[in-house]
Order: sequence, then C-alpha cells, then structure tokens
Amino acid sequence: MKKFESRLLDVRVEVVTTTFVASGQPEGVHDLGRFIETLNAFAGSRHIELADPAVRPLYRASDQLHLGAPLLVRRDEIIFANFEGPSFARGANLPPQIDAPVLLLAPPFQIQGTVALAPGSDPTQALRTVISGFFAVRAASVYDADGNALGEGEQIIVNGGAVQMAAPTGHHIDVASATHVATADARHVPVAAAYPADDEALEQRVA
Repeated sequence: MKKFESRLLDVRVEVVTTTFVASGQPEGVHDLGRFIETLNAFAGSRHIELADPAVRPLYRASDQLHLGAPLLVRRDEIIFANFEGPSFARGANLPPQIDAPVLLLAPPFQIQGTVALAPGSDPTQALRTVISGFFAVRAASVYDADGNALGEGEQIIVNGGAVQMAAPTGHHIDVASATHVATADARHVPVAAAYPADDEALEQRVA
C-alpha cells in the first residue's frame, strides 16, 4: 500500500505558455482526471501552484532555472501541458467514445492529434463543446506556425481558451506547404499596385 501511495504522489507536469515553460508538482493533484478538474475549476483561483518548480524560456530547453520556492501559474496563460503520473479519472464511468482527428491552431503552435467524441456526433459541433475548457489530446504532435516539428506525446492537455482555430481534420500546415504559399504570395501583385491609376500613368508618360 505504501508503494502504491508513493506512486500517486509521483506526479509532475510541464506547462507551456507563449513565452515560458514551467515544470513542477501540481498542488493537490494525484492523477490526470484531477488535474483537468483543477484546470477547469474556474470558480477557484486563477492560478495553479507548482512545487519544486523549474522555469525556462520557451525555445531554450537547456536554460532551466530551479526556483527553490513554489511557482504560481495563471491557468488562462497556459497553452498546453504535459502530465506525468496516473491517468485514471477517479472512478468515473465514461460513456462510449471514439477518437476523432483534430487540428488546433493555438499561437504560436499547431497541435495535431485525436480527441474523444461521442459516436455518431457531428465532429464540428462536438468540437465546439470539447474546446470550451481544458481537454486531452491523444497521439499529439506539436508544430510551430510554419509546420516545423517541435515535439510529440502520447497525451497532452490543451487549453481551449488558447485555441484560435480548430478543425476535425488530420491535416496540418507543414513546412513545404507554408513555403509554397509564401512563394505564391510573393509572386502575386495586386492589380492596383501593378498598374498605376490612369492619371498617374499619364503623368509618368508625359514626364
């Protein structure tokens, strides 16, 4: 029993914002279900507390700063989080669900993976409900806006409030397509810019 209890306490999260990445042990959380409940408890504090925390700039993984004091993180600033620990949902009896593909555009990231939806539901309408709070994305891949791969995980927790656009699709913007679009945009010149107004053209010809 002591061994089992020690495993329950062995929980750690990594939360990602637009600027920083923080890791630590979330206060009062022993499993994934409880962590999502805490993130979605909007009647409580606007912050979650991390014990034994470390923090670093977003794109500098080697520059970890161990704070030596608890860290408060605003929930609405979190884009997504990684969770290490038991994943059971505290005795919940979940209804039948299917894994549906999803693309989430949550600047500065693209997040691709699957979400759990009710069988037979309209994916787009069901997705509206899913992204109303924090939710799990399975088989997740994270990219930057141009499609450069940043990482992947079996499961991450995404803040629906940080998602600007979402679609039930298995596609994402990749480096090749982003480059193609940028090249096409560079070649396209609006007609008004390519051809001056009649008066301006006449003045140029007279000059």
